[in-house]
Parts: sequence; structure tokens; C-alpha cells
Amino acid sequence: MPGRAMQGGAPMMVRVQASPPPTVTVAPTVAPSSALPVSFGQDIQPILTSQCGSCHGGQGGLWLLSYEQVMLGGSSGPVVVPGKPDQSPLYLRISGKATPAMPLNSPALAQSAISAIQSWIAEGAPKN
Repeated sequence: MPGRAMQGGAPMMVRVQASPPPTVTVAPTVAPSSALPVSFGQDIQPILTSQCGSCHGGQGGLWLLSYEQVMLGGSSGPVVVPGKPDQSPLYLRISGKATPAMPLNSPALAQSAISAIQSWIAEGAPKN
């Protein structure tokens, strides 16, 4: 923007440099998830096989050795309600929120295993 200045009594043209506009950063409305989805095959199946398979691999009316068996449920009905861990008997039993707590007559599962199963169910219990 031109302005006027005086040099020795005579007007002089001076160019004033405008500062650049401030940088505006727009934040996303939804933060991207840094966590990878829980994999049934890599994360959940090994837990079920090693921690639950001795009783629920052909006994007790519930088989937990494959995805199809888990989703089929047992003689008491479904054990997984996709998207709803707090309504899923599998999660409720392994977390001690329902009785009998599982695994029966054995130490509780590690919190990391319980959290993985909870997350998998919350993600919709996908076959992945």
C-alpha cells in the first residue's frame, strides 16, 4: 500500500509491505484412530484356544475353537452380541461381571486378554 513520506521537504512515495495473513489450521472433527482393529485370527482365537479350549473345545455345551462356533454360541444362546460387550456373556464372564466367572476354577485371564476381547466385540466382532 503506497504511503507518503517527506524527504527534504519534498513528498516521496514509500511502499509499505503488508504482512501475510495469519495461517489458519482447521482441525479434523474426528480424530483418527491410532489403534489398529483387533484381529479375531491373530488376537482373539489364540486366547480362546489356550485359555478356554480345554473346557469349551467340545464340552460344556459351548465350543470356542473357531469363529463360527463363537458366533453360534452354546446351549444357553449367543455368547457374543456384536458391538455390545456389556451384553455379551463371553465378555461378562471373563471380566467377572457375570457368574460363574470364567475360566472356571482357573486364574482369571490377563487384563490385556480381557481388553482385547472387549475391543473385538465393541468393533462388531468381525471375522478378520
